[in-house]
Amino acid sequence: MGRKQREKKKEKLSGRAILLRLLLIMVIAGVVTWQLIRLMDMSYFVDTFYFVDDEKIQNPFRIVLLSDLHLQEFGHENEKLVDEIRRLKPDIIAMAGDMINETDPDESVVVTLCRNLVDVAPVYFAYGNHEKQVIRVEQTSTLNVTLEAMGVHVLHNRYETIDVNGNLIDIGGLSANPGTLDASYTQRFWQSYLKSPNYRLLLVHYPQYFFTGGELVGEEIDMALCGHLHGGQAIIPFIGGIYHPLEGFLPEMTDGCHLIANTWVIISRGLGNGKSLPRFNNPPELVIIDVN
Repeated sequence: MGRKQREKKKEKLSGRAILLRLLLIMVIAGVVTWQLIRLMDMSYFVDTFYFVDDEKIQNPFRIVLLSDLHLQEFGHENEKLVDEIRRLKPDIIAMAGDMINETDPDESVVVTLCRNLVDVAPVYFAYGNHEKQVIRVEQTSTLNVTLEAMGVHVLHNRYETIDVNGNLIDIGGLSANPGTLDASYTQRFWQSYLKSPNYRLLLVHYPQYFFTGGELVGEEIDMALCGHLHGGQAIIPFIGGIYHPLEGFLPEMTDGCHLIANTWVIISRGLGNGKSLPRFNNPPELVIIDVN
């Protein structure tokens, strides 16, 4: 083989190597881009199961917890969400607030969802900061009236005594923000609620009540169902949720099942977002609690 032929062969091999490298870079970039998109994908949700043993419970029951929907939809009229809840066969469906957005007057997503869910199991609805703002503060929404008319149990600083598989449960909804528990209208509900001998299940949007030094730490609440912190927006492996606008970086708790001073505190990452900050590595979450 002559010198010119060898040089041409080298040039040809070099060109193929460059092309292969470019193709490899494009494939890696595509995979990374797909993974990043997937990590911010809000079009699907995951099921998270918690199992709670409590000697006060005589017969097992199941709670499905929804929180922080923020008008998100999973399929037409949330059919994927409704179908999954129906498949799970809950005894109680609990909604722990911020199912709407206070800046959006169209609440039909939540109304339609609740209309479909009341045929699955009893639905109990507590206010988050978004519902409280438009229903109580601004008085621009009658969502509570609409939901009650279709059979939803709206728990605004009140409770109901229910029988679930032979267990007497006082299920309540606390609408006060942390730091305002001493308001007179809240205290009337709260003092009555704490006098009951039944199992106390509390829907309270704000898990901050159970942070270190929180107002409800040590109160005789058997289980609290919370949301609000959206799982810390971005979840870093081995660290957890890293941020919430009101709590700053590394909030004390952003999700999970915690036993705090004899209270089981269940914090949902929520099903929607409602914030300018995207969720990252933090898929929407449907929480299922089996109580035994």
